[in-house]
Amino acid sequence: MKRRYPEVKAALAGAAMLATIPAFAQSSVTLYGIVDNGIGYQSSSTTLGSTSGGHSAFKMVTGVWAGSRFGLKGAEDLGGGT
Repeated sequence: MKRRYPEVKAALAGAAMLATIPAFAQSSVTLYGIVDNGIGYQSSSTTLGSTSGGHSAFKMVTGVWAGSRFGLKGAEDLGGGT
């Protein structure tokens, strides 16, 4: 039996586009947030009793302070100065 992944992908893409329609109705939509990434360094030291040579390494780490987060903020003038 052949799997029908193209239909599932098309359905998911259509659902994603329908989910964004309310955002287009807003007068002003702002995407805001914080990306919390950093660079970690591990020194070349080894633990006691280890026979392997240590290697230092740099790597990208996430959630260094409080984790990444984002939000949407919208505003629309309802008329009448409010």
